[in-house]
Amino acid sequence: MRTEASIRPVLVAGLGVALLCIMDAAMKVVSPVYSVGEVVGLRYVAGAFFASLTFLVLSREKPGLDSLRRNLMRAVIVLLTATCFFTAIARLPLVEAVTLTFLAPLFMSLLGYAILREPIGPRTLVGIGLGLAGVAVIAHGQGSDTSRPFDVIGLAAALGCAFFYALSMVLMRQQSAKDSTLTIVALSNIFAFLLAMPAMIWFWQTPTPPHLIIFAASGLLGTLGHLCMAWAYSRAHAGKLGLLEYSAFVWAMIFGYFIFAEVPTTWTLAGAALIVLACLIALMRR
Repeated sequence: MRTEASIRPVLVAGLGVALLCIMDAAMKVVSPVYSVGEVVGLRYVAGAFFASLTFLVLSREKPGLDSLRRNLMRAVIVLLTATCFFTAIARLPLVEAVTLTFLAPLFMSLLGYAILREPIGPRTLVGIGLGLAGVAVIAHGQGSDTSRPFDVIGLAAALGCAFFYALSMVLMRQQSAKDSTLTIVALSNIFAFLLAMPAMIWFWQTPTPPHLIIFAASGLLGTLGHLCMAWAYSRAHAGKLGLLEYSAFVWAMIFGYFIFAEVPTTWTLAGAALIVLACLIALMRR
């Protein structure tokens, strides 16, 4: 595990967030149609295929027993993250689901300190505080919406996703000291698929051809996104990169409007302004 002073990890992590947001929008199309067990299983069928293909072509590493054990543990966390998130986007508007997961950077900084002993700098604390304030503003606006009921399950799923995602990213940085980026991504996808297979078979409903294309594209986007994130997290502090997750709000707002006709409210835009300011403060060089 090493730390770079350049801007490269930040840029690559930002690209990874963008790719994963495109995958999220695609998965929101199919998540309400199929059971969460089948959605997660098919996502990782495609993910395991593309990740394994990339590993076989580009990697010369042969994972040992210790590597398999480490990545199996992280795959459980990855699977919990996906299950929570796909549940959230099936029940909530895309912008709302993504916004609620913005607690992940706070969890990343705290877990990065607890697990990796990474320091939490003053600017990071200010950025986290502003980011959380933005989330609170958006949540207040959504809570005052009387046009739909308050979804407790969707809310709990989004918050669970934030915690498990933060934990998976911190573990990724910890594992990068012993496993290559390609190994981490490939084994995480393969183990997640194997763990999700029983639920997928049990709740199986034959997907339509267009939906199969969406699942395949999601697997490719997820693999590329996680390769970017794994590379970045092996070279920069988890707490610092975690703040880039706030940029997902902009992507969610764009996809939500143009694909799902979700119009952001004034509260949402005000919260977004605070979130962008948080990113600028936390990532701005002295």
